[in-house]
Amino acid sequence: MKRTAIMKNTPPCQFPEQISDEVLGVSQVVEFDGKEILNIDLFYMGCLRARYFADKEEKAHAAFADGKWYSCMINNVARVCKSLETVKGDSYYYGDDWEFATDEDKQTALEYLGTYSVTSFEVSANQVKYERAYQRKCKRIDEIMGNIPCVPDAMEDWVQQEIFPGNYLFFKKGKKRTDYACTACGEHSWKKKGWKHGEMTVCPKCGASVKAYSRKQERTAKAPVILLQACGEEWVERQFRAVCTWKAGETKEVQLYEEARAIIPKGECWGKVYYGTESDADEFSQDWWDKNQLNKRFMPSYLYPGNLDEVLPYGKLQNSGLDLLAKKKEKLEVNKFITTFQQRPWLEYLTKTGLSRLVADIMGKYGWWGEPNAICRSAENLKELLRLDGNRVSRMKRLNGGFNTLEWLQYEKEREGTGQRIKISQESLEYLTVKNVSKSNCEEILKELGSVNRMVNYMKKQRINPQTLTQIWRDYLKMARDEGMDTSDDIVRLPKDLKTRHDQLVELINARKDEERLKKEKKKYAGLNKKIEKQLPVAKRYYWEDDNYMIIPAGNCEDLVAEGRTLHHCVGSSNHYMENMAEGKTWILFLRKKENPKKPYYTIEIDMKDDTILQYYAEYDRKPDQKAISRVLDKFKRSIKRQQAPVRIRTAAIA
Repeated sequence: MKRTAIMKNTPPCQFPEQISDEVLGVSQVVEFDGKEILNIDLFYMGCLRARYFADKEEKAHAAFADGKWYSCMINNVARVCKSLETVKGDSYYYGDDWEFATDEDKQTALEYLGTYSVTSFEVSANQVKYERAYQRKCKRIDEIMGNIPCVPDAMEDWVQQEIFPGNYLFFKKGKKRTDYACTACGEHSWKKKGWKHGEMTVCPKCGASVKAYSRKQERTAKAPVILLQACGEEWVERQFRAVCTWKAGETKEVQLYEEARAIIPKGECWGKVYYGTESDADEFSQDWWDKNQLNKRFMPSYLYPGNLDEVLPYGKLQNSGLDLLAKKKEKLEVNKFITTFQQRPWLEYLTKTGLSRLVADIMGKYGWWGEPNAICRSAENLKELLRLDGNRVSRMKRLNGGFNTLEWLQYEKEREGTGQRIKISQESLEYLTVKNVSKSNCEEILKELGSVNRMVNYMKKQRINPQTLTQIWRDYLKMARDEGMDTSDDIVRLPKDLKTRHDQLVELINARKDEERLKKEKKKYAGLNKKIEKQLPVAKRYYWEDDNYMIIPAGNCEDLVAEGRTLHHCVGSSNHYMENMAEGKTWILFLRKKENPKKPYYTIEIDMKDDTILQYYAEYDRKPDQKAISRVLDKFKRSIKRQQAPVRIRTAAIA
């Protein structure tokens, strides 16, 4: 719609006869450029405040008010006439901020529009406008994506050989022979003597090195991969999810599912990001949009190195060392590296000295914002950058150390400067690097132990994940100090079995707390126990046993406290279950194995009104051997059914 031209060539409507504090609309149909246009002029307090035009053929409308054009609906234009803010939502469509000056004005407008209201025309026109805009946007995005080069064949070969190396020999042992299928050549055959699961061997058919595998006849692996490509006066970063499948009777196959594209102007490191709208689609079947409908994103990935000499100059990254990181197959946040390198030129020092793991850690930990305090950003050489001396820099490089390695070496250097020298052996440093143990998680431990090497030697003897171990160790040392134990004594601070000693200390502390609680609540428990005792004759019907299990009704408050402490759930941590037993509402039952009847196993709550099992949980609110226990409870239900109403199971966490 040629809005300005229409307005200039269309004289305003006649002023309405009345002056009103409501916005009044006066209608006329005018001819412009060979077709008819509807004009509704809006008057407020006797003044022309806005001019509204609608074209039924183009399904378009626009209004001029306060010296500028509006594309909003006429109800909002009327609000502008009153100097009110425009609104959205239901009132946006169905407001009553204006009215026609006369019935003739209304009839003129609605006959032209062919609808029962101006608003209904606007809703229809806006839908058409949206559809047209949507189609134009789809076409524009399709044209942009059509200019992206295809994935080079060499990349698929690189993914197959470098990211998913190796092949499998799937085999099945029979009574007289072993059938096998090789994913290197796709052939299958048999031989009399087979292989052990997991052993490395060679395919009898093609002689390729393969791994013998008998548990399944198919294996799948996934890895994120980034491809950078030049594209005219732009360059593109493409995020793929690579999926490799090894299947018996077929050769190894790799699929590249594309997920996101960043199209960047030449000479820049930022661009427009487009996201795939399909979950599993390759470059030819994927559809693209500029909104992230499936929550896809750029992630730590392997970077294809084959064409980087050509494409890195497009982002002024030819000296960044990104090509070296790609050749080392370092998995890192490529997108964050690209977008932040110009603000972090010191990354070049790290990449070109082989510290790829440190670069990956910094990208993952700090991303687009923030800078690591461990790095001296104004440094002129690697020693200054890492705040280390030459010897420690060499140790860092030998291990390709990450951020945790750097902090450990800086810690060693700092302690040396205070006269309290702490030597971290290369063996210990390697352990801390490989296991990714951070200094911050070990500070409380080192306050007690003083030696990193002793700490590492102890950690190696404990069969616990190092991250979990440091948490347990810190908790244990704190509890030991709180209990008045001498944590400077190796017997205390270096127990042979840390997890067991930790749990024992927890039990000791909890037992004391329960004992204190029992003393504090003695009078209250005594009253509850008397009421519970009166309900016991009714609760005795819940006693049950078979060849392997027995169910015992709880007898007093103290039983619940002991059960909750042992199984680490809250059946005895409050008076809720005790009070329910005292009132005859629900009862707590103890499921035991007959081979060890004193050891708590499962705790059950049953509704005494209709004998419905409300919940049943074991240690830490878990359900070990659930299928077997369900069968036991079925037998228990049948036994109760013979005495009372049917028992139904309704689960809910004990809390």
